[in-house]
Amino acid sequence: MSPLKNNLNDQGAYLPSTVEFYKLFFNFINNNDYVLDLGCGGLFIFEKELHYLKHTHNFCVDVLPNLKKPPYVEKLIVQNVEMEFNLNKRFDVITCFELIEHIDKTDMLLKNCYRHLKKNGCLIITIPNLSSIFSRIEILLGFQPHILEISNEGANFGGGIFSKLNNKRNQTVHHIRGITRKAMAELLNYHKFKIVHEFGYFHKLGLVFEIFLAFAPVNIFICKKTS
Repeated sequence: MSPLKNNLNDQGAYLPSTVEFYKLFFNFINNNDYVLDLGCGGLFIFEKELHYLKHTHNFCVDVLPNLKKPPYVEKLIVQNVEMEFNLNKRFDVITCFELIEHIDKTDMLLKNCYRHLKKNGCLIITIPNLSSIFSRIEILLGFQPHILEISNEGANFGGGIFSKLNNKRNQTVHHIRGITRKAMAELLNYHKFKIVHEFGYFHKLGLVFEIFLAFAPVNIFICKKTS
């Protein structure tokens, strides 16, 4: 479900900036909130940092079997988010950190999010931006954007020097969808989520991409459930 969080790769999962990335969202989560992380992976970095700072009740969902539940996770559920499911619980916050680009049934993912949010609940969703400045340069020069793979056996086909710089070991992360900031915003609106805050992110030039959203390598959406 979320290979980024389970494979040692060059895409960002084990970089020191990972913790700093997760801290961006702590201001949108209150003490003792019930938080559901879809596509949690096996590292639980977000849950650990959040629990000890906010004393949240953390619930995690992933398709990966045999994950070991850490003490700062209240419940760990093995579940495919591309299938309709019901946990018989509503949450204050649901997070999807760079998950949606890995799956086919994106509408079902968002329907599951809507179903499990409380009336005034918050959805936090992040995506790698297909229209980022890096992807634009790659396409302009005739290269395959490094965030959109064409093979499950090699990540760098058509990417040339750009892919080699970004992914030296040619490890696939199974991005099957390329999503722009504008397309994601329209999809969220279609599924009755109102975007209340939006910003861009890149661990090396954060302030620049916070302003120029369409060019940011990662787009972040903070949404409220609408009726």
